[in-house]
Amino acid sequence: MEGNINFYRHAGFDLASKLHIHYHCEPKDSEVPYFLAQELIPGYLNGIEATYTPPKGYFVAEENPEDFAKYEAEFPYKEKLVLPSQLG
Repeated sequence: MEGNINFYRHAGFDLASKLHIHYHCEPKDSEVPYFLAQELIPGYLNGIEATYTPPKGYFVAEENPEDFAKYEAEFPYKEKLVLPSQLG
């Protein structure tokens, strides 16, 4: 998953590179700080090396900005709030 290690570490997530899972657009030897993983069965990924590639449609807003803007316009406006409990 993609996220903040400082937030998700308490739930057992760590850098995916430690499990030999690489992010598709980064060098295989890099530790990508926002790309996280967690083994649900300890040792399940031993001896496995993999590269994660986002599914089709993941970057739809960037690939089709006009169509995405039309889609977003269908929803009512919501004011973004910044609350004290949010991570910085």
